[in-house]
Amino acid sequence: MTASAPARVLLGTHTWAASADAARRNAHGIASLHALRDVDIVNVQFRDRPHEYPGLETAAVMPNDSNVITRRKGPRKPIMFELFDALAREASARAIPYFCFTNTDILVSQPAIDWIHQAGKDAYIFSRRNFDGTTGAPLNIEFAGYDVYAIRPAWWFRHRHRFRAYIAGEGIWDEVYTTIVMCHADAAIENRLSLVRHEAHPMVPVPSKEFGRYIQMLAAFDAGYFSVWCQYYVGVTALREAGAGLDEEEAFARHVFVWRPGAADRVIQVARNVKAVARYELWKLANPD
Repeated sequence: MTASAPARVLLGTHTWAASADAARRNAHGIASLHALRDVDIVNVQFRDRPHEYPGLETAAVMPNDSNVITRRKGPRKPIMFELFDALAREASARAIPYFCFTNTDILVSQPAIDWIHQAGKDAYIFSRRNFDGTTGAPLNIEFAGYDVYAIRPAWWFRHRHRFRAYIAGEGIWDEVYTTIVMCHADAAIENRLSLVRHEAHPMVPVPSKEFGRYIQMLAAFDAGYFSVWCQYYVGVTALREAGAGLDEEEAFARHVFVWRPGAADRVIQVARNVKAVARYELWKLANPD
């Protein structure tokens, strides 16, 4: 009897015309993807003027970008919902059980891929381990942010309506997406080991002057989810400082990541949404491109 082929993961990223140190970090990240077993790799790009990267298959499928969505003039950035949606559709078309998004400069390890296959959950979320680019010495785990997501396409299609059109590289999106996944899926966060790594470098301020007000509006829409994430961050920070173990942190995550807004919460959220839209529209009138 012929042995069945090993399960695969569809790994997706989004390359861009980086230069100097950013280009070097991106090249190292992409090299780490090529070193993995049992993965397909795609470069998810815009339908028009896609950025090609040598050795990567290009999927030029995203219809929008940051300028189209916001109707503002700024750097051309992908929309996270469209990235995830494109990967889910591609993974489904290839009969691959998980799609995985990673930022371009992240070094993904084989144990990360193996864990996705072995645990059998709906989704996995990874925090990066920063390291010193000169010495290679490990630094902090950035559990205030998340860089790699692996999700079953079937789960994504059932819950995609919960995710908003956040802009890559503008902040907030990963905390909100993480909370949505953890509240509505059988999912796990990995923020204790070094399964995905990232060379530390100066970060640009976020949100940007071009898209910051748009991000603030979306954050207001998702205030309930963001509040849940803040509870998790504060609590897990305290647990870690107290020397808590993995079991304690996982139990705390199960306790915190619950989505049951009451009637009053829903009314308050509607009012918050109306206020956020009005503020954004008034700001656009006062700040035309």
